[in-house]
Amino acid sequence: MTRITGTRPRLFTGPVALALAVAGSGLAQAATPAQAATPAQAATPAQAVTISPRAGDDRAAAAGVMMPTGGGYEPETLAAFGSAAARHSTDNTVVIAVVPSAYGDDWPSRPENIALAKERTAEIEAACTAVVTAPKRCVGRFQLLLNRSDALRPANSAALRDPSLDGVYILGGDQGIAITVLGNTPAERSMNAAYDRGVVISGTSAGAAVESRTMINGYTEDYGAADGLRQDAPLVWWGDDSDRERGLAFGSRAAIYDQHFYQRGRFGRSLTTIALADEHFAGSSPVGVGTDYATGVVNTGDRTLSGVFGQGSVALIDYESFAATHRWVGPDRLLSARRVLTGLMTDHTAYDLRTRVLTRGGVAPTIRAPRPYAFPAAPGGGTLYLGGGLQDGGDALADFVKTACAAHPSPNARLVVLAADSTSTAATYGDLAKAAGWTGRIDTVTYGHGAWASLSLTSADAVVIASIAPEQTRRAMADARFRDLVTTGVTAGGVVLADGPMAAALGERWSPVPRPTDDNYEDVAVLTFRVGEAKWQRGLGLLDTTLVPTLNTDYLWGRMYAAVRAQPASLAFGVTTGAAVKVTAAGARVVGGSVVALDGRGASRWTGSNGSFGTAGAVVDVFAPGETVRR
Repeated sequence: MTRITGTRPRLFTGPVALALAVAGSGLAQAATPAQAATPAQAATPAQAVTISPRAGDDRAAAAGVMMPTGGGYEPETLAAFGSAAARHSTDNTVVIAVVPSAYGDDWPSRPENIALAKERTAEIEAACTAVVTAPKRCVGRFQLLLNRSDALRPANSAALRDPSLDGVYILGGDQGIAITVLGNTPAERSMNAAYDRGVVISGTSAGAAVESRTMINGYTEDYGAADGLRQDAPLVWWGDDSDRERGLAFGSRAAIYDQHFYQRGRFGRSLTTIALADEHFAGSSPVGVGTDYATGVVNTGDRTLSGVFGQGSVALIDYESFAATHRWVGPDRLLSARRVLTGLMTDHTAYDLRTRVLTRGGVAPTIRAPRPYAFPAAPGGGTLYLGGGLQDGGDALADFVKTACAAHPSPNARLVVLAADSTSTAATYGDLAKAAGWTGRIDTVTYGHGAWASLSLTSADAVVIASIAPEQTRRAMADARFRDLVTTGVTAGGVVLADGPMAAALGERWSPVPRPTDDNYEDVAVLTFRVGEAKWQRGLGLLDTTLVPTLNTDYLWGRMYAAVRAQPASLAFGVTTGAAVKVTAAGARVVGGSVVALDGRGASRWTGSNGSFGTAGAVVDVFAPGETVRR
């Protein structure tokens, strides 16, 4: 199964916009019990890099508080906002203004949008009321700010100027619409003034995106999460120009927020966005801050992130501290980046947006600067391709066939396809090899079928060992005869392609968790950032690493963080669908797509109270086609 890349979000309006804004991922299960934190490795602390505010940034001393939430209206996130607003209140009434500007301006649906926004207002008020003690009470005030005409009328934003105001909550929907409605209006100016006097500003999904001055406004063209590492994929509205294509005027200048971050596979999009920001801001890029569904973080004065709340963790992407470099490669302009510092914030952590130091319990975990590495050599000295999911063909599979044909040009050359899961997988790869130019003999064999146990891969001129379904691959990998067969075939020194879960199985560990479906891929994506999701199995150990195939299409970014937790001394490599690592005696290079390395050797790790991974000092490298996989 190949994940559909998705399309650029349409500017939905009316109840459709609201439905998209409030759709949840169904993640209501009990949190995984917390585990003891991993002791910090003995290491030389990395020197933090202080990023000075850009010229004209006069908001650094502001007392304002922002609470971007990655999505949903879950009780714990609304309660966190209500508590913060109550702390701002100096009397017995906590006043909250609710802004629905991201809903859109669809006149036929305006009455229904108003009614639904008022329901959200009541929900936010009730969540606040549940966390205060009598005689204190909460009052939610719906603001009629659905179109630009509304926002230009000062009367419609009167509550935003009320001195008794304690909190503002921006509903989800479409962030581009929200700014089109609010930008350079009395409503935005009123929110700006409220922020300056300490009123708590929060919002969910699109309501979080608008809280950074430079704003991600979705994807361009028909791109989606699978295309996130392309230079032209993110639609970025820069905050330092004169038009209204930006975030809110008082939005964070130190951070660029991305929402539904794990849930919708947006790690790649933010890696690309911060690289673009590094160019745009002349080497002084903001920090990428990814908040996930039902999860948020408190930004105080645009200086400090702290108080992570909700069901997950918060991701940090930093191009400055380790002097990351990047460029764009090939006709698709794919990101190539080195030494990108990442972190995962949990409860009891804080992050200084100026020094870019993450602390836990007030103490900075020990981390180390990035060290050199090279991709492990191919066992047996032959040519080994490690595919990230080539079941649709593509350049990587064509490169394998070309190499195999060059090594064995005889028309009688024999290609053996061994499938670990099903006969249909074997047939698919046989057909793909033929379509890619293999003119010799093709034998397809499937574990558990026919005379598979008597198969000899050493007599083949080229070998494909593939699977698509991890859960079925697990059965084959539990059979010692199959493990020996694959080990012999890979170490024989020929031209071998291992793809999908079977590529992962060549490493130290691999995950048998079923690939996500159209019904659960968002849930699975969130869970990959939590303890125990990967259910690691012992691999063949032919490569001292962990491979994560279908990284981009199945939203498995968290699986890499799980891998470096399981084996801190080794790197994890995520291979995108359609890509492969070609390993030869000369080294390893990328063909057909992107490969992402996660280096946790110098990192510190712990577990949040909700079972989420906590990490400081994990370094990401992104490799584009043709590049050698090494630092």
